[in-house]
Amino acid sequence: MRPKPLPRHRFRPGLLLRRQPRVRWALVTVAALVTGLSVTGAVDRAERARAAWGTPRAVVIVTRDVRAGAELDGSNTDAVEWPAAVIPDGALAAVPAGARAASRLLAGEVLLEARLAPAGTTALAARLAPGTRAVAVPTQPGTTPALAIGDEVDVLVALAPEAAGSGPPGFALARGAPVVDVTPAAVTVAVPADAAARLAVALGQGAVTLALRGAEG
Repeated sequence: MRPKPLPRHRFRPGLLLRRQPRVRWALVTVAALVTGLSVTGAVDRAERARAAWGTPRAVVIVTRDVRAGAELDGSNTDAVEWPAAVIPDGALAAVPAGARAASRLLAGEVLLEARLAPAGTTALAARLAPGTRAVAVPTQPGTTPALAIGDEVDVLVALAPEAAGSGPPGFALARGAPVVDVTPAAVTVAVPADAAARLAVALGQGAVTLALRGAEG
């Protein structure tokens, strides 16, 4: 005669927890501790990351391309917050009143103090690179090309035969001179300081022509 099999009982966690409240509260406590430790770890990691990047602070960003000599204000800049670790040295937290760009600025770059013209500088003077001088060349209908600020030109001097003598009839006084101002009567170019006096003499002889340079020079 075979023995009767023992009755099979399925393990029911829910029934156990209802019948054993101490077990239930122990599990709840463990779950709460695990959750708390996870949250604490995440907060600690966030704090360490924040400490590594540094406290955010204000920095001025150029929002659109700005040419040399242009005034800087809310129309072409914006103040945002960046982590201190990624802010370059010399970055400005605000735009000084009346500030002008000393050279061309591109949208998205951080505004540096070194990129500003000295306080009180006029728009024309702000466009001059160190060591250059601005000289106005009268326009000549039919010979002076249509030019705009920012173009680069070669300053050509043509000599009369009696002035040239046995030398070449002409020469380039300056190459790649930037145009810094344009009016109906004249085009102002920035030339090296040592060429400014020679250009003035050439203008007195009426022998100066401006030749526009292409993108490749």
